[in-house]
Amino acid sequence: MSFSFFDVLLMIGIVQGLVAIPLLLRSKQQRLSKVFLALAILSFCLLFLKVLIIFSSAFDGPQFRYFPIAFEMATAPAFYFYFLALTEKQFRWKNTYAWHFLPVLLAQSYAFLVYFSMQELQDNTQSYQMLDTLHYSTVKEMENWLIVVSISSYLLVGAKKYLRFQQRVRDNTADTAYPTLSWLKSIISTCGLLLLFLVVNMLVDRIWLLADETLIHWQVYYVYVAGVTYYLGLMAFRQQAPDLNQIYPVTPDSDQMDVVCDDTRELANRIETLLKEQALFLDPNLNVSQLARELRMSSATISQVINRHFGMSFRAYINEFRIDAIKAKLLDENNKASVLSLALESGFNSEASFYRVFKAATGQTPTGYIEANKSPE
Repeated sequence: MSFSFFDVLLMIGIVQGLVAIPLLLRSKQQRLSKVFLALAILSFCLLFLKVLIIFSSAFDGPQFRYFPIAFEMATAPAFYFYFLALTEKQFRWKNTYAWHFLPVLLAQSYAFLVYFSMQELQDNTQSYQMLDTLHYSTVKEMENWLIVVSISSYLLVGAKKYLRFQQRVRDNTADTAYPTLSWLKSIISTCGLLLLFLVVNMLVDRIWLLADETLIHWQVYYVYVAGVTYYLGLMAFRQQAPDLNQIYPVTPDSDQMDVVCDDTRELANRIETLLKEQALFLDPNLNVSQLARELRMSSATISQVINRHFGMSFRAYINEFRIDAIKAKLLDENNKASVLSLALESGFNSEASFYRVFKAATGQTPTGYIEANKSPE
């Protein structure tokens, strides 16, 4: 029994996934979301096993012919429900959600049908006749394109939900490097690249019949998926569960709404005065709930006042104070600190987010701003 370098890479992906799955399932934080992530990683592991059986000479026995593994269509819905469980407050599994996994159930049932139908056949002629009877080529072609449709659909819906969640984060926290957003964005980007890679491989096989000449493009694709599995298994344990109570503040009742409408200017002045006097914006993790406690108002009321009176999200509003603070420091002739140090002192928690916000606010880089505003000698 011998394994190629490609086989070894896939086996590493399987081992990494099998190590990550029980650790995820034992996690006490965001347990339901971890179950769905474990399911997604399991689908990758089963895919690697399927590919090993197809590609490796170590699995040439008749018992491995058409081995029943058809779990690929579980990947996209598993990631989708991981996303929902991670970002939606009080998310609960409902039996009606089970239809999302109906395609994988049908595909797996068909795989078992093919496998057991082929086991009793002794020669290739009978095997080909059975495959024709089961419409094997047609069904597998449909299944391959359904996988593309599944990934595309869930990726599109997931991206839309990500944008809505991103806006909620901006409306309710001033953290410029909110870790959950970065994590979800990386998953969407990774899955988007996976989809693109898959579609390109399928098209070149069908247009130029590349699979008749070489399978290197598929081997590279599966190595990429193995890398994704390693990345997910490693990074999932470093993610802190988001505080959804911050992101989903209690909505004020109709009486409170009337107060907000009548006294928006007064409430806005109170918010602005507090931020200036206590310099709360210097806290990189400042969120709307903290401000609400200081002002003895609801989080939703503060978000609503900032949105209506200042016309911006909570994060953008807080960043204005931070930018004003750092602009003064940049022009201070006695300042000896680096730009990064000043950014961190002013409430930003990453260099990248500071430069992005500063450029958006001033149209210049910090260095360009200093040059443009230097006092004439």
